[in-house]
Amino acid sequence: MRIVSLLPSATEILYALGLGDQVLGVSHECDFPEPARSKPAVTRCAFDYQKMNQQQIDDAVRSLAQQGKSLYEIDDAKLQEIDPDLIITQELCHVCAITPDEVNRATAKLKRQPQILSLNTKLLEDVFSDMVRIGEIAGVDARQKVDSLQKRVKRVASQCLYANQVSVGCIEWLDPLWRTGHWIPEMVRLAGGSELFAEIARPSRSLSFEELEQKNPEVLILMPCGYSLEKTRKEFDAVIEKYPWRRLQAFKTGQVFLVDANSYFSRSGPRLVEGLELLAEILHPEYFTNVAPVHSYIRFEFQV
Repeated sequence: MRIVSLLPSATEILYALGLGDQVLGVSHECDFPEPARSKPAVTRCAFDYQKMNQQQIDDAVRSLAQQGKSLYEIDDAKLQEIDPDLIITQELCHVCAITPDEVNRATAKLKRQPQILSLNTKLLEDVFSDMVRIGEIAGVDARQKVDSLQKRVKRVASQCLYANQVSVGCIEWLDPLWRTGHWIPEMVRLAGGSELFAEIARPSRSLSFEELEQKNPEVLILMPCGYSLEKTRKEFDAVIEKYPWRRLQAFKTGQVFLVDANSYFSRSGPRLVEGLELLAEILHPEYFTNVAPVHSYIRFEFQV
């Protein structure tokens, strides 16, 4: 089967199911696992976000939205050259990946119409359902892989069931501030926490510092969408003086954490399970030690 993945999480799922050799095209953001980096990128972004800070990215996104323009576009020539049997895309977030309209525009030019699978992941269980659906279409059994991941989720959830619930605030964007949404509040709940700013399966939205200070969570986790741990640290250092963070109890008690959101939280793929284990280690170290991926988070401390 000739597969094009327009979504990093779908690319991760395909490789997890042993279908990497059938992936002939990916998005410009598909960078995991390592072999995916060598696949032809069939999408591009309307601006060079790698050279921009979060405020500049936010401004660019808002400007394009006001003009009714897409953030991403498909390379028609590359897509036609691949001539895919299956295209995997998404319809959850137009800021995160190619829009359905752009997919329809590009596929209308193909000589033959591929099957299009559009994912709309909102919960952890949706990830597992996506894996099964993709496996069925590609002719592989995903059940064993899914069962293994579900057991890890249940292990965390069962150990946290009677733990003291910790109040948590997860920040998806630093400038301006945004709260998380969709699967993140669910992951926090499973890891023995209570997300104060977001609702399970609901979209992320803006957050004022006033609300952040009013609710004042015990633990603050900074997870800018699509950012690595190193990039998160650099971005936070750049904007740290914009808000009076020191007034928050999490800063006073040393309960502020920066995580590798790009790997373990932003993408609705199998590595969300590792993100869950990461959260469990942060929120309940009395039950979980050395379960988080190596170099996946740090505790932040203000420099005196």
